[in-house]
Amino acid sequence: MERPILPLQKFAWLVRAIRAFHQDPKIKETTFFTTALNRHLEEDLKPATINRLESGSADFTIERCMAFEKVLGLDDLDLVDCYVYASRAQGQTPKTSAARVSEAAGTEVELLWRLAKDEPLTSLEWLRLAHLYRNRPDVLASSPVRECFLHRLLDMAGESFEKEERLVREVLITVGADVLPILRERVRTNPLRYFTICEAAGFMTGENSRQFLVDLALGMRDGAVTATLLEPLRRRLHADGVGPQGMQHHAPAFRDHALTVLDDTDEFFTAREEALSFLRWGNFALSPRERSRMSDIREDLAQLRLECDKTYRRDLVTEVAQRFTKDLSASALAGEGTPLAVPGVRTFIHDGLFSPERVDRLTASVMIRPWHLSGVLGTSLGSVVSRSVDKNDYGVQRAAVRFLTKLTRPEALEPIRAMGWSHLRDDSVRLTIGWALGAGSHERDCALLRHLGQSATTTATRRVVALSAARLGAWPLLEDLAKTWDFAAAGEAQRLIGRR
Repeated sequence: MERPILPLQKFAWLVRAIRAFHQDPKIKETTFFTTALNRHLEEDLKPATINRLESGSADFTIERCMAFEKVLGLDDLDLVDCYVYASRAQGQTPKTSAARVSEAAGTEVELLWRLAKDEPLTSLEWLRLAHLYRNRPDVLASSPVRECFLHRLLDMAGESFEKEERLVREVLITVGADVLPILRERVRTNPLRYFTICEAAGFMTGENSRQFLVDLALGMRDGAVTATLLEPLRRRLHADGVGPQGMQHHAPAFRDHALTVLDDTDEFFTAREEALSFLRWGNFALSPRERSRMSDIREDLAQLRLECDKTYRRDLVTEVAQRFTKDLSASALAGEGTPLAVPGVRTFIHDGLFSPERVDRLTASVMIRPWHLSGVLGTSLGSVVSRSVDKNDYGVQRAAVRFLTKLTRPEALEPIRAMGWSHLRDDSVRLTIGWALGAGSHERDCALLRHLGQSATTTATRRVVALSAARLGAWPLLEDLAKTWDFAAAGEAQRLIGRR
């Protein structure tokens, strides 16, 4: 596929690209690959089925993804993560044999025993228990057992990051609305640790999950949380077939809240992105005064929507693609016979940088992450953005940093670090860099985090710096942030120190 558009098409492209550019020539032979794959499956696939899977015309399952991971030599759950994320992004439920679990047999009893002994479980083990919980709620009907299960699950969610966080989200979706009362309290007391987990409610069914989104969005007024509530609420209302009319009497409150968030240029830019999308989706009428205010910040709104000249977009994507070809030709990952032209890669670059919707940009970068050449692509992208993207195009800078962050490759952090030490016009770029460094190293990134915190001009960025400092174990920096004049950032740092 030269232009994969839908999330599951992008996933199929990813699987095909990993195999087509694999350094083992036998892996590229479909017959050999099929035989190797079937050793890890309880079904026998045919070479024709492999071709259909890689073209997007046949369905993957979690089990098929795990078999592909083994034969392709990928890290555990790399493809499972992408498949689950793409399925949900496309409005589908990921397929897995665990969905048929309806009895607490030997495997499930052992998992429950380990849970009772406070032993850690993997995300797939949690998912298996989640399906048991969903199919046989009587198994965990005892209130203490049920509460332990839900609290332990949210403990894991609060400590997860990137890939693990996305997989835990699927566990929460499977468990359903029973987890929401506890999640509501966790979000209220520790919003930065749990705000992304709230997205799970947008994929649940029933009135409780919709009300959860409404109550938190209108009740908390925390930018980090707002960023991950408005899009799931839109998703829920769309899935319910009611659209903006489904907000009923809440519509005026949501309109006013979204306008307030959008008007505050110091707010989390992710919240402002979603507020703008929410207002456009709801087609809300604005007063002349409100229109005038939006006109005053129209440049910033264009940055939020990544509204760039078509020629600029085309030229930047072309420059990144050409640099990628050059870097790939010089890379040790390009073995003999490796094609340097990669059909479809421009789609990922374009969608990751310029899609107007936040979720679509994130999907593009998540879908290309497990490809063993994604680190080369990240280096190429970082080089071009550092050289060719002006500081006034801070919307593109933010999108590039987020793209690089989702790759979770060590080499992709290098251009992020370089950008962090450079002169930045907009504080939201510092925020994205600060978040990215949470996956960095204590030795290399503590000084940069301190620099970002000292040069930050908004509370949002200081809060993110505090969270990343905690992830890196940069306790002296956290202690300094806890003493700052910024009350909200200091409170965030104090909470994180308290969890040490």
